[in-house]
Amino acid sequence: MEFKKHQGAAAVILLAAAIIAAIIVLHIIFVLIGANGHNSIVSTIGQWSGHLAAWFKDLFDTSSAKWNVVLNYGLAALAYLFVGRLAASLVERV
Repeated sequence: MEFKKHQGAAAVILLAAAIIAAIIVLHIIFVLIGANGHNSIVSTIGQWSGHLAAWFKDLFDTSSAKWNVVLNYGLAALAYLFVGRLAASLVERV
């Protein structure tokens, strides 16, 4: 019975990491396609992803604003997926 609790906790961790990564990737897509920043969905996703990717926002500085978003926010999304998978693995082992 406890094993299923650990599997459930690991699934919740993976789901949370995937949702966070999806928000960040959605922001990247909006920037790449030039979505209207005044739209409430686009601006909300942009604000959330800005908070979620705070440590990574100015990590790389290229001559292109779009490439900056792809590199910095993309790295943040990958980091969330990696840390989420690592955390889920640790929970499954306990």
